[in-house]
Amino acid sequence: MDFRELVYITTVADCKSVTEAAKKLYISQPSLSQIIAKVEQELGVKLFDRTAYPITLTYAGETYVETARKILLLNDNLRRQLTDIGEGKRGRITLGIPVERAGYMLPAALKEFKKLYPGVEVRAVEANSSVLLAGLKRGDTNFIILPKESEDTYSDSKIELEMEVIYKEELMIVAGEGILREEHMMKGKKDTVDFAALGDVPFILLKKGHAIRREVERMFRKHQINPEVVIETSSNINAVQLADSGIGAAIVPERAVAVLRDRDKIHCYSLGNQTNTWDVNVIYLKDAYLDGAERYFIEVLKKIFSRHEKVKKET
Repeated sequence: MDFRELVYITTVADCKSVTEAAKKLYISQPSLSQIIAKVEQELGVKLFDRTAYPITLTYAGETYVETARKILLLNDNLRRQLTDIGEGKRGRITLGIPVERAGYMLPAALKEFKKLYPGVEVRAVEANSSVLLAGLKRGDTNFIILPKESEDTYSDSKIELEMEVIYKEELMIVAGEGILREEHMMKGKKDTVDFAALGDVPFILLKKGHAIRREVERMFRKHQINPEVVIETSSNINAVQLADSGIGAAIVPERAVAVLRDRDKIHCYSLGNQTNTWDVNVIYLKDAYLDGAERYFIEVLKKIFSRHEKVKKET
Protein backbone atom coordinates (compact mmCIF):
# COMPACT_ATOMS: atom_id res chain seq x y z
CA MET A 1 0.00 0.00 0.00
CA ASP A 2 1.36 3.42 -0.92
CA PHE A 3 0.11 7.01 -0.88
CA ARG A 4 -0.60 6.91 -4.59
CA GLU A 5 -3.00 4.01 -4.12
CA LEU A 6 -4.75 5.82 -1.27
CA VAL A 7 -5.27 8.89 -3.45
CA TYR A 8 -6.47 6.85 -6.43
CA ILE A 9 -9.03 4.82 -4.51
CA THR A 10 -10.43 7.78 -2.53
CA THR A 11 -10.78 9.67 -5.80
CA VAL A 12 -12.76 6.81 -7.37
CA ALA A 13 -14.95 6.77 -4.26
CA ASP A 14 -15.57 10.52 -4.61
CA CYS A 15 -16.27 10.40 -8.34
CA LYS A 16 -18.29 7.14 -8.18
CA SER A 17 -16.77 6.34 -11.55
CA VAL A 18 -13.42 4.90 -12.60
CA THR A 19 -13.59 6.80 -15.88
CA GLU A 20 -14.24 10.18 -14.22
CA ALA A 21 -11.59 9.52 -11.57
CA ALA A 22 -9.03 8.64 -14.25
CA LYS A 23 -9.71 11.98 -15.96
CA LYS A 24 -9.26 13.84 -12.69
CA LEU A 25 -6.06 11.95 -11.89
CA TYR A 26 -4.66 12.33 -15.44
CA ILE A 27 -4.11 8.61 -15.94
CA SER A 28 -5.74 6.13 -18.30
CA GLN A 29 -8.89 4.30 -17.26
CA PRO A 30 -7.31 0.84 -17.82
CA SER A 31 -4.31 1.79 -15.65
CA LEU A 32 -6.58 2.94 -12.82
CA SER A 33 -8.67 -0.23 -13.07
CA GLN A 34 -5.48 -2.32 -12.85
CA ILE A 35 -4.37 -0.43 -9.70
CA ILE A 36 -7.73 -1.03 -8.03
CA ALA A 37 -7.65 -4.72 -8.97
CA LYS A 38 -4.09 -5.02 -7.61
CA VAL A 39 -5.06 -3.45 -4.25
CA GLU A 40 -8.15 -5.65 -3.97
CA GLN A 41 -6.08 -8.75 -4.73
CA GLU A 42 -3.46 -7.81 -2.13
CA LEU A 43 -6.11 -7.14 0.53
CA GLY A 44 -8.27 -10.13 -0.40
CA VAL A 45 -11.48 -8.05 -0.44
CA LYS A 46 -13.54 -6.11 -2.97
CA LEU A 47 -13.51 -2.35 -2.39
CA PHE A 48 -16.14 -1.43 -5.00
CA ASP A 49 -19.44 -2.91 -6.06
CA ARG A 50 -19.22 -2.65 -9.84
CA THR A 51 -22.70 -4.08 -10.38
CA ALA A 52 -24.24 -0.81 -9.11
CA TYR A 53 -24.43 2.37 -11.17
CA PRO A 54 -22.78 4.58 -10.24
CA ILE A 55 -20.32 2.25 -8.56
CA THR A 56 -20.47 2.15 -4.76
CA LEU A 57 -18.13 1.19 -1.95
CA THR A 58 -18.48 -2.18 -0.27
CA TYR A 59 -18.32 -2.29 3.53
CA ALA A 60 -14.61 -3.09 3.20
CA GLY A 61 -14.28 -0.19 0.79
CA GLU A 62 -15.92 2.23 3.22
CA THR A 63 -13.48 1.13 5.92
CA TYR A 64 -10.54 1.50 3.52
CA VAL A 65 -11.55 4.99 2.35
CA GLU A 66 -12.25 6.25 5.88
CA THR A 67 -8.79 5.12 7.02
CA ALA A 68 -7.12 6.31 3.81
CA ARG A 69 -8.41 9.85 4.37
CA LYS A 70 -6.95 9.84 7.89
CA ILE A 71 -3.57 8.65 6.59
CA LEU A 72 -3.53 11.30 3.85
CA LEU A 73 -4.45 13.98 6.39
CA LEU A 74 -1.62 12.89 8.70
CA ASN A 75 0.80 13.00 5.77
CA ASP A 76 -0.38 16.50 4.85
CA ASN A 77 -0.09 17.60 8.50
CA LEU A 78 3.52 16.37 8.58
CA ARG A 79 4.35 18.32 5.43
CA ARG A 80 2.84 21.47 6.95
CA GLN A 81 4.72 21.05 10.21
CA LEU A 82 8.00 20.66 8.34
CA THR A 83 7.16 23.72 6.24
CA ASP A 84 6.70 25.69 9.46
CA ILE A 85 10.06 24.46 10.75
CA GLY A 86 11.57 25.78 7.53
CA GLU A 87 10.03 29.22 8.30
CA GLY A 88 7.00 28.72 6.05
CA LYS A 89 7.77 31.51 3.61
CA ARG A 90 6.79 29.45 0.59
CA GLY A 91 3.90 27.10 -0.10
CA ARG A 92 0.24 27.18 -1.02
CA ILE A 93 -3.07 27.81 0.71
CA THR A 94 -6.20 26.41 -0.93
CA LEU A 95 -9.36 27.86 0.56
CA GLY A 96 -13.03 27.43 -0.31
CA ILE A 97 -15.36 30.41 -0.41
CA PRO A 98 -18.66 31.38 -2.08
CA VAL A 99 -18.15 33.38 -5.28
CA GLU A 100 -19.54 36.73 -4.14
CA ARG A 101 -17.98 36.46 -0.70
CA ALA A 102 -14.63 35.97 -2.42
CA GLY A 103 -15.05 39.32 -4.17
CA TYR A 104 -15.92 40.98 -0.90
CA MET A 105 -13.44 39.38 1.52
CA LEU A 106 -10.33 38.32 -0.38
CA PRO A 107 -8.94 41.56 -1.89
CA ALA A 108 -8.29 43.29 1.45
CA ALA A 109 -7.16 40.07 3.16
CA LEU A 110 -4.72 39.11 0.39
CA LYS A 111 -3.15 42.56 0.34
CA GLU A 112 -2.39 42.35 4.07
CA PHE A 113 -1.36 38.67 3.97
CA LYS A 114 1.14 39.17 1.14
CA LYS A 115 3.09 41.72 3.18
CA LEU A 116 4.31 38.91 5.44
CA TYR A 117 4.01 35.90 3.11
CA PRO A 118 4.79 37.13 -0.43
CA GLY A 119 5.98 33.68 -1.52
CA VAL A 120 2.85 31.77 -0.47
CA GLU A 121 0.34 31.16 -3.25
CA VAL A 122 -3.34 31.48 -2.33
CA ARG A 123 -5.85 29.53 -4.43
CA ALA A 124 -9.58 30.09 -4.03
CA VAL A 125 -12.12 27.35 -4.81
CA GLU A 126 -15.39 29.20 -5.42
CA ALA A 127 -18.73 27.37 -5.09
CA ASN A 128 -21.92 27.23 -3.04
CA SER A 129 -21.82 26.03 0.56
CA SER A 130 -22.89 22.43 -0.14
CA VAL A 131 -20.11 21.93 -2.70
CA LEU A 132 -17.53 23.62 -0.47
CA LEU A 133 -18.36 21.40 2.52
CA ALA A 134 -18.11 18.26 0.41
CA GLY A 135 -14.76 19.42 -0.96
CA LEU A 136 -13.39 20.19 2.50
CA LYS A 137 -14.31 16.70 3.72
CA ARG A 138 -12.55 15.19 0.67
CA GLY A 139 -9.43 17.23 1.41
CA ASP A 140 -9.71 19.50 -1.64
CA THR A 141 -9.20 22.63 0.50
CA ASN A 142 -7.30 23.53 3.68
CA PHE A 143 -10.26 25.47 5.06
CA ILE A 144 -13.47 27.12 3.89
CA ILE A 145 -15.26 30.36 4.75
CA LEU A 146 -19.00 30.02 5.32
CA PRO A 147 -21.75 31.42 7.53
CA LYS A 148 -23.01 29.29 10.44
CA GLU A 149 -26.65 28.51 9.90
CA SER A 150 -29.13 28.39 12.78
CA GLU A 151 -29.34 24.60 12.40
CA ASP A 152 -26.25 22.39 12.23
CA THR A 153 -25.89 21.31 8.61
CA TYR A 154 -22.16 20.61 8.92
CA SER A 155 -22.04 17.63 11.29
CA ASP A 156 -20.91 14.27 9.99
CA SER A 157 -20.70 11.06 11.99
CA LYS A 158 -17.31 10.22 10.44
CA ILE A 159 -15.76 13.67 9.90
CA GLU A 160 -15.47 16.27 12.66
CA LEU A 161 -15.06 19.96 11.87
CA GLU A 162 -13.70 22.95 13.76
CA MET A 163 -15.10 26.47 13.39
CA GLU A 164 -13.71 29.89 14.27
CA VAL A 165 -15.82 33.04 14.04
CA ILE A 166 -14.49 35.74 11.72
CA TYR A 167 -17.30 38.24 12.25
CA LYS A 168 -21.06 38.56 12.70
CA GLU A 169 -23.08 39.44 9.61
CA GLU A 170 -26.53 40.98 9.50
CA LEU A 171 -29.33 39.47 7.44
CA MET A 172 -31.84 41.93 6.03
CA ILE A 173 -34.78 42.09 3.68
CA VAL A 174 -34.73 44.11 0.46
CA ALA A 175 -37.96 45.08 -1.29
CA GLY A 176 -38.76 47.73 -3.91
CA GLU A 177 -41.58 50.23 -3.92
CA GLY A 178 -45.03 48.77 -3.21
CA ILE A 179 -43.88 45.30 -2.11
CA LEU A 180 -44.01 45.92 1.64
CA ARG A 181 -46.95 47.82 3.09
CA GLU A 182 -47.88 49.06 6.54
CA GLU A 183 -49.47 45.73 7.48
CA HIS A 184 -46.14 43.99 6.88
CA MET A 185 -44.25 46.15 9.38
CA MET A 186 -43.80 45.95 13.14
CA LYS A 187 -46.15 48.33 14.88
CA GLY A 188 -44.68 51.83 15.02
CA LYS A 189 -41.56 50.86 13.01
CA LYS A 190 -41.23 51.81 9.36
CA ASP A 191 -37.92 50.01 8.81
CA THR A 192 -38.61 46.68 10.57
CA VAL A 193 -40.80 43.90 9.16
CA ASP A 194 -43.13 41.63 11.07
CA PHE A 195 -41.91 38.38 9.57
CA ALA A 196 -45.07 36.51 10.49
CA ALA A 197 -47.06 38.94 8.31
CA LEU A 198 -45.12 38.23 5.09
CA GLY A 199 -47.29 35.35 3.87
CA ASP A 200 -48.67 37.30 0.90
CA VAL A 201 -45.33 38.79 -0.20
CA PRO A 202 -43.67 37.42 -3.39
CA PHE A 203 -40.04 36.36 -2.84
CA ILE A 204 -36.80 36.08 -4.78
CA LEU A 205 -34.75 33.13 -3.47
CA LEU A 206 -31.22 31.87 -3.93
CA LYS A 207 -31.05 28.49 -5.62
CA LYS A 208 -30.83 25.34 -3.51
CA GLY A 209 -27.35 24.51 -2.23
CA HIS A 210 -26.69 28.01 -0.88
CA ALA A 211 -26.56 28.57 2.88
CA ILE A 212 -28.85 31.60 2.68
CA ARG A 213 -31.51 29.51 0.89
CA ARG A 214 -31.56 26.97 3.72
CA GLU A 215 -31.68 29.72 6.32
CA VAL A 216 -34.56 31.53 4.62
CA GLU A 217 -36.51 28.27 4.25
CA ARG A 218 -36.14 27.70 7.99
CA MET A 219 -37.54 31.18 8.63
CA PHE A 220 -40.54 30.37 6.45
CA ARG A 221 -41.15 27.05 8.23
CA LYS A 222 -40.88 28.70 11.64
CA HIS A 223 -43.60 31.21 10.72
CA GLN A 224 -45.63 28.67 8.69
CA ILE A 225 -45.25 30.65 5.47
CA ASN A 226 -45.48 29.01 2.05
CA PRO A 227 -44.03 31.83 -0.08
CA GLU A 228 -44.77 32.67 -3.68
CA VAL A 229 -41.38 32.39 -5.42
CA VAL A 230 -41.17 34.69 -8.43
CA ILE A 231 -37.59 33.77 -9.43
CA GLU A 232 -34.52 31.91 -8.19
CA THR A 233 -30.96 33.12 -8.70
CA SER A 234 -27.41 31.99 -7.87
CA SER A 235 -26.35 35.48 -6.77
CA ASN A 236 -27.19 37.49 -3.67
CA ILE A 237 -26.30 40.66 -5.54
CA ASN A 238 -28.71 39.71 -8.33
CA ALA A 239 -31.34 39.03 -5.66
CA VAL A 240 -30.84 42.53 -4.23
CA GLN A 241 -31.17 44.19 -7.64
CA LEU A 242 -34.21 42.10 -8.60
CA ALA A 243 -35.90 42.85 -5.28
CA ASP A 244 -35.18 46.55 -5.50
CA SER A 245 -36.74 46.64 -8.99
CA GLY A 246 -40.08 45.87 -7.35
CA ILE A 247 -40.82 42.26 -8.40
CA GLY A 248 -40.53 40.80 -4.91
CA ALA A 249 -38.61 40.71 -1.64
CA ALA A 250 -35.26 39.04 -0.94
CA ILE A 251 -33.53 38.10 2.31
CA VAL A 252 -29.79 38.59 1.89
CA PRO A 253 -26.59 39.12 3.90
CA GLU A 254 -25.78 42.78 4.51
CA ARG A 255 -22.59 42.53 2.46
CA ALA A 256 -24.66 41.84 -0.69
CA VAL A 257 -26.09 45.34 -0.28
CA ALA A 258 -22.81 46.90 0.87
CA VAL A 259 -20.95 46.04 -2.34
CA LEU A 260 -23.42 48.00 -4.47
CA ARG A 261 -22.40 51.61 -4.96
CA ASP A 262 -25.90 53.03 -4.62
CA ARG A 263 -26.71 51.11 -1.43
CA ASP A 264 -28.25 54.21 0.19
CA LYS A 265 -30.96 54.14 -2.47
CA ILE A 266 -31.83 50.48 -1.91
CA HIS A 267 -34.91 49.77 0.19
CA CYS A 268 -33.62 47.69 3.14
CA TYR A 269 -35.47 46.56 6.25
CA SER A 270 -34.61 44.77 9.49
CA LEU A 271 -36.07 41.31 10.07
CA GLY A 272 -37.74 42.23 13.35
CA ASN A 273 -39.09 39.15 15.16
CA GLN A 274 -36.63 36.87 13.39
CA THR A 275 -32.93 36.22 14.14
CA ASN A 276 -31.12 38.77 11.99
CA THR A 277 -27.44 37.83 12.26
CA TRP A 278 -25.26 34.81 11.64
CA ASP A 279 -21.59 34.12 12.26
CA VAL A 280 -19.27 33.99 9.28
CA ASN A 281 -16.77 31.24 10.11
CA VAL A 282 -13.60 29.64 8.93
CA ILE A 283 -14.13 25.86 8.95
CA TYR A 284 -11.50 23.12 8.79
CA LEU A 285 -11.11 19.43 9.62
CA LYS A 286 -10.75 18.86 13.35
CA ASP A 287 -7.46 16.98 13.12
CA ALA A 288 -5.95 19.18 10.40
CA TYR A 289 -2.71 21.02 11.11
CA LEU A 290 -2.85 24.66 10.05
CA ASP A 291 0.60 25.98 9.28
CA GLY A 292 1.83 29.45 10.17
CA ALA A 293 0.77 31.00 6.87
CA GLU A 294 -2.76 29.56 7.13
CA ARG A 295 -3.15 30.69 10.73
CA TYR A 296 -1.96 34.17 9.80
CA PHE A 297 -4.41 34.36 6.88
CA ILE A 298 -7.26 33.52 9.26
CA GLU A 299 -6.09 36.14 11.77
CA VAL A 300 -5.98 38.74 8.99
CA LEU A 301 -9.60 37.94 8.08
CA LYS A 302 -10.64 38.33 11.73
CA LYS A 303 -8.75 41.60 12.11
CA ILE A 304 -10.18 43.20 8.97
CA PHE A 305 -13.80 42.11 9.25
CA SER A 306 -14.24 42.37 13.00
CA ARG A 307 -13.02 45.95 12.55
CA HIS A 308 -15.65 46.51 9.84
CA GLU A 309 -18.26 45.12 12.22
CA LYS A 310 -17.13 47.48 15.00
CA VAL A 311 -17.22 50.52 12.71
CA LYS A 312 -20.70 49.56 11.51
CA LYS A 313 -21.98 49.35 15.09
CA GLU A 314 -20.48 52.72 15.99
CA THR A 315 -22.07 54.44 12.99
